[in-house]
Amino acid sequence: MTNNPQILSVKFSPEARNDLADIRRYTFDQFGEDQVDAYLSKLAEGIKRVRDMPGIGRRHNEIPNDLLLVKLEQHYLIYQHVDDQIYIVRILFARSNLGRYFE
Repeated sequence: MTNNPQILSVKFSPEARNDLADIRRYTFDQFGEDQVDAYLSKLAEGIKRVRDMPGIGRRHNEIPNDLLLVKLEQHYLIYQHVDDQIYIVRILFARSNLGRYFE
Protein backbone atom coordinates (compact mmCIF):
# COMPACT_ATOMS: atom_id res chain seq x y z
CA MET A 1 0.00 0.00 0.00
CA THR A 2 1.37 3.41 -0.99
CA ASN A 3 0.93 6.44 1.22
CA ASN A 4 0.72 9.38 -1.21
CA PRO A 5 0.48 12.80 0.41
CA GLN A 6 -2.34 14.91 -0.91
CA ILE A 7 -1.27 17.49 -3.47
CA LEU A 8 -2.84 20.83 -2.65
CA SER A 9 -4.37 23.04 -5.29
CA VAL A 10 -3.04 26.58 -5.71
CA LYS A 11 -5.32 29.51 -6.51
CA PHE A 12 -4.43 33.17 -6.96
CA SER A 13 -6.46 36.16 -5.86
CA PRO A 14 -7.06 38.82 -8.52
CA GLU A 15 -4.60 41.04 -6.62
CA ALA A 16 -1.93 38.32 -6.71
CA ARG A 17 -2.44 37.96 -10.47
CA ASN A 18 -1.99 41.72 -10.81
CA ASP A 19 1.13 41.52 -8.63
CA LEU A 20 2.60 38.90 -10.98
CA ALA A 21 1.81 41.06 -14.01
CA ASP A 22 3.51 44.02 -12.32
CA ILE A 23 6.56 41.91 -11.47
CA ARG A 24 6.75 40.70 -15.06
CA ARG A 25 6.45 44.21 -16.47
CA TYR A 26 8.97 45.78 -14.09
CA THR A 27 11.52 42.98 -14.54
CA PHE A 28 11.19 43.14 -18.31
CA ASP A 29 11.57 46.93 -18.38
CA GLN A 30 14.58 46.90 -16.07
CA PHE A 31 16.39 43.68 -16.98
CA GLY A 32 15.00 42.19 -20.20
CA GLU A 33 13.19 39.06 -21.26
CA ASP A 34 15.79 36.51 -20.15
CA GLN A 35 15.67 37.84 -16.60
CA VAL A 36 11.85 37.83 -16.61
CA ASP A 37 11.85 34.13 -17.48
CA ALA A 38 14.51 33.34 -14.88
CA TYR A 39 12.85 35.31 -12.10
CA LEU A 40 9.33 34.05 -12.73
CA SER A 41 10.71 30.52 -12.84
CA LYS A 42 12.24 31.04 -9.38
CA LEU A 43 8.94 32.38 -8.08
CA ALA A 44 7.13 29.35 -9.54
CA GLU A 45 9.59 27.02 -7.79
CA GLY A 46 8.91 28.82 -4.52
CA ILE A 47 5.15 28.53 -5.00
CA LYS A 48 5.56 24.78 -5.59
CA ARG A 49 7.62 24.55 -2.38
CA VAL A 50 4.79 26.27 -0.46
CA ARG A 51 2.26 23.90 -2.06
CA ASP A 52 4.36 20.91 -1.00
CA MET A 53 5.13 22.28 2.49
CA PRO A 54 2.36 24.75 3.38
CA GLY A 55 3.62 25.12 6.94
CA ILE A 56 6.85 26.85 5.90
CA GLY A 57 5.21 30.28 6.05
CA ARG A 58 5.24 32.41 9.14
CA ARG A 59 2.91 34.88 10.74
CA HIS A 60 3.75 38.58 10.47
CA ASN A 61 2.38 41.39 12.60
CA GLU A 62 1.54 43.54 9.54
CA ILE A 63 -0.78 41.00 7.90
CA PRO A 64 -4.00 39.36 9.14
CA ASN A 65 -3.58 36.41 11.52
CA ASP A 66 -5.10 33.91 9.10
CA LEU A 67 -2.36 34.55 6.51
CA LEU A 68 1.20 33.26 6.24
CA LEU A 69 4.22 34.86 4.62
CA VAL A 70 7.29 33.35 2.97
CA LYS A 71 10.12 35.18 1.22
CA LEU A 72 10.74 34.18 -2.38
CA GLU A 73 13.69 35.96 -3.93
CA GLN A 74 12.95 39.71 -3.56
CA HIS A 75 9.23 39.23 -2.85
CA TYR A 76 6.95 38.04 -0.10
CA LEU A 77 4.35 35.46 -0.96
CA ILE A 78 1.35 35.99 1.30
CA TYR A 79 -1.01 33.05 1.38
CA GLN A 80 -3.68 31.17 3.23
CA HIS A 81 -3.77 27.41 3.69
CA VAL A 82 -7.31 26.10 4.04
CA ASP A 83 -8.13 22.42 3.76
CA ASP A 84 -6.76 21.18 0.43
CA GLN A 85 -5.92 24.59 -1.04
CA ILE A 86 -3.21 27.22 -0.99
CA TYR A 87 -4.77 30.60 -1.73
CA ILE A 88 -2.16 33.15 -2.75
CA VAL A 89 -3.39 36.53 -1.56
CA ARG A 90 -0.52 38.83 -2.62
CA ILE A 91 3.02 38.77 -3.99
CA LEU A 92 4.70 41.93 -2.73
CA PHE A 93 8.17 43.43 -2.96
CA ALA A 94 10.09 42.57 0.20
CA ARG A 95 10.70 46.22 1.06
CA SER A 96 7.00 47.05 0.92
CA ASN A 97 5.08 48.37 3.88
CA LEU A 98 2.93 45.26 4.16
CA GLY A 99 0.41 46.83 6.52
CA ARG A 100 -0.80 49.29 3.92
CA TYR A 101 -2.04 46.44 1.73
CA PHE A 102 -4.18 44.99 4.54
CA GLU A 103 -5.80 48.02 6.14
